[in-house]
Amino acid sequence: MRGLIIVTLALALLSFGKPVSIFIDFEGKKLKANAEWSVPEGVKPRVAILWLHGLFQTHRMREPISQQREFWVSEGYPVLSPTLTLGVNDRREPYDCSYPLDHPYELNIKEIKEWVGWLKGQGIEKIILAGHSMGGQEVIHAAEELSKDKAVVGVLAVAPAKGVPRKHPLLKKARELVENGEGKKLLETSFFYCQKTKVSARTLYTYYGIDRNIGRSLQRIEVPVLIVWGGEDDRVKDLPTFLEPYMKENIRVEVIDYADHFFRDLAAEDLRDIAIEFFRETLR
Repeated sequence: MRGLIIVTLALALLSFGKPVSIFIDFEGKKLKANAEWSVPEGVKPRVAILWLHGLFQTHRMREPISQQREFWVSEGYPVLSPTLTLGVNDRREPYDCSYPLDHPYELNIKEIKEWVGWLKGQGIEKIILAGHSMGGQEVIHAAEELSKDKAVVGVLAVAPAKGVPRKHPLLKKARELVENGEGKKLLETSFFYCQKTKVSARTLYTYYGIDRNIGRSLQRIEVPVLIVWGGEDDRVKDLPTFLEPYMKENIRVEVIDYADHFFRDLAAEDLRDIAIEFFRETLR
């Protein structure tokens, strides 16, 4: 009976996510950017979690994005889950390598900052920037740029990418094209998980060729930072060791030994518990 009451109370806190959108100014165009805004029933939100998907995904990604969003809302926390446009108007599906990509990495950071502005426009006073994988890297970079914004009170990075330069056979050519003002020129090549696709020189260069080490960015962030990593993560390897030289008082690393990159099964519950504890500490 007690278990039934607990489940009933948890469900009562849930609300259906509301689709919301904003328009991003990008090189003379207005790109429609979509998100899901989930507010617990009966809550007038004053705090929120901005929860960002990983590389080229959307806010509908199941693990860990949708799953954790449901957990967090059930605990009473409003969650905004944006889908980055990647330079594509009204993007709704994960990138499947079937069409060209042409945008700089910096557009992603701009969009996060625009969504922070949207939240503040809704009356939100305290915001935690949270992200998974590449999204974790991106919210760290956004928090660095928003270091003077008092509404941003914390960062949760779940298995964040390290932000170090990557090798690519066309990287030198891409850099030269960017330096010569030809950054929009398309190159047919591999790109992350795409074996063959078309990306612009500036997309390839700004994702692969620039040192965006998250450790250096963390040094310039003063709000509380929680980084959660799975000991079985085969995509972002040895993250605690990588971060060790950059640790300081406001940064905490939690390791779930048996978790993979997506925090499946029981690891999802551990991630939920760690995140909720951080939210309670940071948003009180």
